[in-house]
Amino acid sequence: MDKFKHPFIVGAHKLKLSNLEQLAKDLAIKLNAKIEIESNEGLIITFESKKPNYTGRLIQKNFNLIPQLKYQLNLDEFKLIIYEDFIEILFLFDLDYFHLYDLSKKDELKKIDTFQRTFAILNILGVIEIFIGIFDEFGNGKKIKHKWKNVLKEISTLHHFKVSIQ
Repeated sequence: MDKFKHPFIVGAHKLKLSNLEQLAKDLAIKLNAKIEIESNEGLIITFESKKPNYTGRLIQKNFNLIPQLKYQLNLDEFKLIIYEDFIEILFLFDLDYFHLYDLSKKDELKKIDTFQRTFAILNILGVIEIFIGIFDEFGNGKKIKHKWKNVLKEISTLHHFKVSIQ
């Protein structure tokens, strides 16, 4: 049996990333959610649909090291790290690549409630498929510009599998 390996989970998105407030408003509407943001002045601004199904906190990210990293959306069970043209999904509990791979091969991944909810949210955000690979292999010391075409090219050289989430 292979030893535990943390997976990376990524997929291309179709979000408009014009500004923090507009994105929060769009997410609240699309996800039927309550989305909070913290302004630069320290004010908490809330965008909320009538009867929200989800609650999230949207944080703007500004990193010189990775200028393509734009936002982080914290939800109950996972975080979405939002880059210019793709999303990285980080679950708030440990996942093992090999376990996910086995579940996917048995067509059981989509039957698990947590993944059903996650895939539903990703679908609303325009993600139609995700790629799951072994985290410690990604990049392998290379400096990669965080654009979907580059990430997809890197993924294709690694141990990975694809899951259609539509």
